[in-house]
Amino acid sequence: MAFAEINGYRMHYQVFGDEDAPTLALIHGGLGGGDGSKDTINRQAAALSAEYRCIFYDRRACGQSDAPADGYDIPNCARDLKGLLYHLGVAQAHILGSSAGGPIAMQFALDYPEMTESLILVNTMTYSQEAQLEVRRQELRRLKERMAQEGRAAAVERSLSDRFPQMAGEDPARFARIVQDNIGRLDGIEATHQAYIDIGGSLETRLTELKMPVSIIHGEADSRIPVECSKALHAGIPHSQLHVIPGAEHGLMTNDAALDTRRIVLDFLQASR
Repeated sequence: MAFAEINGYRMHYQVFGDEDAPTLALIHGGLGGGDGSKDTINRQAAALSAEYRCIFYDRRACGQSDAPADGYDIPNCARDLKGLLYHLGVAQAHILGSSAGGPIAMQFALDYPEMTESLILVNTMTYSQEAQLEVRRQELRRLKERMAQEGRAAAVERSLSDRFPQMAGEDPARFARIVQDNIGRLDGIEATHQAYIDIGGSLETRLTELKMPVSIIHGEADSRIPVECSKALHAGIPHSQLHVIPGAEHGLMTNDAALDTRRIVLDFLQASR
């Protein structure tokens, strides 16, 4: 693992695979806090790095990266990835964004098409859908209300329990660690939520600008981001591919559908070379 000062914050990142292989940069999901890219690394790094130089990093206020006071807007988060690639001497990469990493991946591809060899969007959306925006607004309202009424520690614990209801019982040590970590980066988590709410139509209205190969992957039974969101992405990017995995839930890079997701990713990357 490594750390570097990238675009105004101390970023944690890890690189796997041969430096002469094609580069795949992966952007993890989550609206702040948590373990960042750790679960994706554990599930995907060994297999993907057999053919690709894989770059994983923790976004602002996530994993082992710092939680700076500002800079959480999506265009600046795309600049975070640009800065990391420059730091590593990478001129062009395949870009994969999962869940909340998807808008950052789209923004990167739109702003830096010359650096984007292909784009992979996994269980994600543009955040332009009003119903989905309202879900995130409610989450942010609950977080703020709990902070005001119960304090930061209780707000973090309850929010984490809402998002991962089994974690406290199945892995209490991890639950306690993440709660403790998130207390110190709660302002960054709040800012991250707001950044996604503020996306509006800034991505949706530019989808036709994406000229590189694009693969969209979604779980049919996704309860966090409905599969209709990926179908809308596919309709908005005329040359894109859409793969719907039957019966699969959210979190395709780390859940039971991870092997199917990886196969689709590798097949797409091979065809894009």
